[in-house]
Amino acid sequence: MELWGGKVVGGRCRAGEVAGRAILFVPLQGIWELHDLPWDRPDDECDDSYWEDDQRTLDVTNGWDIDWVDPSQIRSFIAEHFGGLNAEDLVGRSA
Repeated sequence: MELWGGKVVGGRCRAGEVAGRAILFVPLQGIWELHDLPWDRPDDECDDSYWEDDQRTLDVTNGWDIDWVDPSQIRSFIAEHFGGLNAEDLVGRSA
């Protein structure tokens, strides 16, 4: 299916189980790794989970009312909210 064009995407969730959290989806082989943590506490513990690249994942995330970060800002978003991750490595992998 290749959700989100197979690119690293992220944003702020306004609804659902991850409301008020920053999220980052990273494509792996056939699945997505989701990183999420409180929007206003980027130094808090990050929760990680894995999601299939399928319609169910798209349906669930559509219910989260995500304010997506513009692709041109994804590196700075990662640096600001997910400082423990290497933005260049993640974005470069999915470019």
